Amino acid sequence: MKADPIVEEVRAIRHQLERETQLDAELYYQRLKTLQEKFSGRLVCRQPKPLPPREGERAA
Repeated sequence: MKADPIVEEVRAIRHQLERETQLDAELYYQRLKTLQEKFSGRLVCRQPKPLPPREGERAA
């Protein structure tokens, strides 16, 4: 498998957050929520694609 620099960066940041929160799940969660709020303008949220019509059904 090829090394992906984006994946490596995400993993490095995750490990940094784990060290900062001393592997405490609640602190880790709170830190993620704080970062999510801080960078909310940069997060992407896409709507799901509509399902294709089933065989024998007509599209609306």
